[in-house]
Amino acid sequence: MVEERAMPNVMLRNLLEAIAEVLGENGLKAVLNAAGLQRFINHYPPNDLNLGITFADYGTVEQAVEDVVGPKGAKMMLTRIGRATFRYALEEQPAVLGMASMALKALPMGTRMKVVLANLARAATKDVNQPTDIEEHDDHFLFVVDECPCRWRGKKDRPVCFVTVGVLHGALRWATGKNFKIEEVSCIAMGEDACRYRIDKEPLKEN
Repeated sequence: MVEERAMPNVMLRNLLEAIAEVLGENGLKAVLNAAGLQRFINHYPPNDLNLGITFADYGTVEQAVEDVVGPKGAKMMLTRIGRATFRYALEEQPAVLGMASMALKALPMGTRMKVVLANLARAATKDVNQPTDIEEHDDHFLFVVDECPCRWRGKKDRPVCFVTVGVLHGALRWATGKNFKIEEVSCIAMGEDACRYRIDKEPLKEN
């Protein structure tokens, strides 16, 4: 049995808000019923940084989305939910992300990417109880998460952290106005030591 790990209330609140936006209120109810977390139906966790929920709660909700929408649609839906989760986090806890008054637009694109990823990693480590770091390489960044709710989703044969992929998409789009290729290249749910996300430095070509 994996030991419980605490997480701030606002993290699950933002996830539930995002699920309601993407799947609708009835979809959220179906997800919470599937997760066995009926106590959150019509009763989101508070918008604060108190460690009132667990990584298991968060991971169970992510798994329940996959169970409700099916494995084929889960990647797309969870990625969309991740983008919305970032937006709610930015609205409700901008100071945590260090993005309340940052003059990003004056910086080169690569610097903007690095600053935003560093702020996300710092917030995850300091406020979310989720040790996270970034590595910079010639043509990409690695966003390295040492502890993840996916640990509470059971053993998997593929990466499953699409909410985090969506959060990274949302953050970089917000910071640069561009979309980037982001791929989870290792996953704790697969038995790896960390969840790692490879982020290309060159933006995707817009159609």
